[in-house]
Amino acid sequence: MDGIPVSELDDLFGSVANELRISILRELWDRYGEPVSFTELQSRVGVRDSGQFNYHLNVLVPEFVRKTEEGYVLTHTGKQTIGAAVSGYFSTEDVEVDSVRAGECMFCGEELTARYEGGNVVIDCSACENLITKMPVPPVTVASTPRENLPQVLGKHVLTLAHQLSRGFCTLCHGRVDSTLTVRSDEESVAYRAALDVKFECRACGDRTHLNAGAVVVDHPAVASFLFDSGIDPRETYPWELLPLLDPETTITSEDPLELELTVRTDGGALKLTLDDAANVVAYARR
Repeated sequence: MDGIPVSELDDLFGSVANELRISILRELWDRYGEPVSFTELQSRVGVRDSGQFNYHLNVLVPEFVRKTEEGYVLTHTGKQTIGAAVSGYFSTEDVEVDSVRAGECMFCGEELTARYEGGNVVIDCSACENLITKMPVPPVTVASTPRENLPQVLGKHVLTLAHQLSRGFCTLCHGRVDSTLTVRSDEESVAYRAALDVKFECRACGDRTHLNAGAVVVDHPAVASFLFDSGIDPRETYPWELLPLLDPETTITSEDPLELELTVRTDGGALKLTLDDAANVVAYARR
């Protein structure tokens, strides 16, 4: 992010900071990728002055709109711009949701509550005051979900973000991220235990996110099959209630290179996982 000149950001955002240009993007969006001729697009936007319309259209080309022989279509950036607007992230109106029950606390067994604030879903326990998870969720997701279904939807969204990070992609800019076990660093842990903390840092925008190691490996085939055979389906269980995975036994089996062994226990047996310093599963075995 430090390498992007302020002038470039100013030009980029300035290009769409106009009602007429936003109308052009929305009209092209409504055509689902079908090229639209200059004359038809001008008519759909409702601008009589061809010179004025041509000026604003050309401001959007080529970053947001691509000109083809058949007409004009949105670029990926143009689609992302409309998507960002629909998501509600740039809205000045706050989405308000009353706290709703979200399962049991993994620390004390009391009731967890989920709430939405500042663009994030926050799930915590009022009894022991522990934060369970805090992850970004678009306002459109919350606003379009019935209150009684909110915990299930938020759980799936949190799991989706965890999968995205564990596969190496930033949840903000979709750039590549580097993952690191922080157990032998000065990093402040946000996981249930310091040994389980994994830091993700984006190479492009610099965003940092921390996850429990259990959430990082939850979709590994060995983990998914073990949980399923134990009667646990992560798709049907709140991520923050996967206690066997979020609170496993931990042992540092190697200092250089750093390796961490997790032992996940259920009524169906035990699964040992060996993670390298980037939280990749390098070995596993059922016991």
